[in-house]
Amino acid sequence: MHSVIFIKPKIAFMKTYLLLLLALCSLGHVYAQDTTLLKRTPYKLIVAVDKKNFYEEDLKTAAYVLPDNTIQLYPGEKLYAEVEMADGVVKSITSVKEIKDPSKTLTISFTQTTDGKVHQMMMLKIENPFAVTLVYKARMFLFKQKKWVGTDVYPVMPHLAGIETWQDIIISIALSDWKFETK
Repeated sequence: MHSVIFIKPKIAFMKTYLLLLLALCSLGHVYAQDTTLLKRTPYKLIVAVDKKNFYEEDLKTAAYVLPDNTIQLYPGEKLYAEVEMADGVVKSITSVKEIKDPSKTLTISFTQTTDGKVHQMMMLKIENPFAVTLVYKARMFLFKQKKWVGTDVYPVMPHLAGIETWQDIIISIALSDWKFETK
């Protein structure tokens, strides 16, 4: 009987210890979720080609912003990108669910325009909230060539939106080398 009394306090202590440990772990998990990057939710991409043909691809979960600050978008996607800059140099870009600080958040959308399920054009729109001109480079994955190619884009003037259009069918676009010009 003495041993039963000795074991019960140990079990009670272990249960309390485990519950406390689980509570701390779950609290840490909640804080960890706040620092994760916004990622693309998996979905089926469908891009119109002509009346009878469509390009389809099952997109997997992936970050919108790559480690080198390249942003990759597919037709139909819109992204809010918070930019941290120092002395006109882009230090980091973070994708966010909503605009919390409009003074440092780019709004970027990439769309396809169709007429009766027939491709018309692709359009990239970048809204620049900064008081300086935004410069970047763009590469696109073309449907017909099945490869990435560079394309010319115009700088986005301060507090304005820049709009680029292409007649090509573009499966994805990658935006990189973000810089600000103070001229």
